[in-house]
Amino acid sequence: MIKYGLKEFARNIYSNIFIAVQLAIAFIIMTAAVSSVLSRIEMYTPVKKYFPDGKGLYICNIYDTAPLDSELKNIDDVESVTSGYDTSLYYSPSSKDLSNGLGDDRMSVNALSEDMIKSFTPQMSSGKWLPNASANGDLIPAVVTENSNYKTGDIVTIMHKEKVGEMSPDDEDFDYADPYKYEYVKNKVEIVGVIADGSQLLGFSSAYLGTEDSIKEKPDFRDLYANVNKHGNMMLIVPTDCLKDINCKIYPCGNQIVTLKDNVSNERFKELELYLRDYGRVFDFEDFRENSLVYINGQLIKLVPMLICVIVLVIVSSVSASAVNIKKRLGDYGIYYLCGAKWNAYIKIDLVCDLMTAVMAAAIAVCISNVLTMSEFMGNTVISFGWLHLIGCVCIVILNILISLLIPGVIMRRNTPNEILMINE
Repeated sequence: MIKYGLKEFARNIYSNIFIAVQLAIAFIIMTAAVSSVLSRIEMYTPVKKYFPDGKGLYICNIYDTAPLDSELKNIDDVESVTSGYDTSLYYSPSSKDLSNGLGDDRMSVNALSEDMIKSFTPQMSSGKWLPNASANGDLIPAVVTENSNYKTGDIVTIMHKEKVGEMSPDDEDFDYADPYKYEYVKNKVEIVGVIADGSQLLGFSSAYLGTEDSIKEKPDFRDLYANVNKHGNMMLIVPTDCLKDINCKIYPCGNQIVTLKDNVSNERFKELELYLRDYGRVFDFEDFRENSLVYINGQLIKLVPMLICVIVLVIVSSVSASAVNIKKRLGDYGIYYLCGAKWNAYIKIDLVCDLMTAVMAAAIAVCISNVLTMSEFMGNTVISFGWLHLIGCVCIVILNILISLLIPGVIMRRNTPNEILMINE
C-alpha cells in the first residue's frame, strides 16, 4: 500500500503542496504559541521556591543596601536573605592584567550563590554558564556580559584590599577611624562564558543594571531578573563558593528576598513589614505570588485566540482538502475495489498520502524558520523549539489525518462500488 500511497501523492501533488503550506503555517503558529507559554512559565518556575507558603518579605527599590544588610543581620527572626551579591573585588575593563593598577574605570565584581546559578541558565553567546564550569587551578571561573571587552578564554586580574595589621599613631597616614594597614591582593579569573545580549539574568534587577528604572505598582517574578543589553552596566560574575578562600567582602545587592522563621507571630510579621519600609518598598510573599500568577494567567488567556486559530485552520484546510481529494480519488477507489481491494486498503493509501504531506509541511516550516533566523528576526523573539513544540505539531498532524480519513471513510462505507463509479461518470 505504500507504493500506491506514494503514487496517489504524486498524482495530486499540487493539492498536496497547498495542504502542506497550510500545515506549515499551522506548525509555525503552534510553535510560536508554545514558545510564548514557555517563556512566561520558565522564568517563574526557577524562583517560586524562594516564595514558600511561610512568612517572608520581598524588598525592592532599595534606597541603600548597606544599612539594610546590616539591619537584617541583627534581626533574629530572619531565616535567610536571597539576592545577587556585590563584592569588594575590583577589575578594570581597560586593563586585563591591572599592570597599571586600578584606574578610574574600576568596576566591582558581582557574585551569585550556587543555588541561583543552578536555578536558571541565561542564554550564552559563547562559552558556558557557571554550573558547567569548574575552577582551573588558581583561576576562578567567571562570566561576563556581552558589552564587555572580554571574550571566552580571557584571563582577567581582579584586586581587593586586605587588612594586614594595625598602624601606629605616629604613622603619617594614621586614622583613628580606620587604624589599619592594607595591601592590595590580586587574583585571576578565567572568562568561561559570555552572556548573550537580550538574555535574562536571575539575581539582579534591571534597575541594578541600569537597563530599566521604572517602578512597577505590583512587582512579580520578572523583577528578580535583569534584562542584559549593551546599554546597561557591564558585569563580571563569579560563584560565591569560589570566594571562600579570598578575604573579601560579599554583600547583597539589588532586590532582596527575606525569608522569616516559622515561629514568627503575625504581630511581629506586621511590625517587621512596617519597619523595613524605611529601606525600600516591601511586599509579603502572598502578594508577590498572587501578582506573579495573575500575570502568567493573563498572558496565557491572551494566547487562547492563537490556539483557536490553529485548530480552525487545521480543520478548515483538512475538510476542504478532503473534499477536493475525494472527488478526484473516489473513481480510482471504485476501480481498486472491483480489482479485489478492500475498503480498509484505501484508508492505508490515504494515510500514506497524509504522512507524506505532513513531511512536506515540516520541510516547508523548517525552511521558513531558517530564512527568519538568517534575517535575525528570530533573535528578537522568544520562539524556540523543543519536545513540547514537537508534541504540539504532532497533534496537528494527527488531527489533520483523522479528519482526512474520516470523511472518505464515511462516504465509502455508505456507498457501493457501482454507486461510486456512477457518481464519477
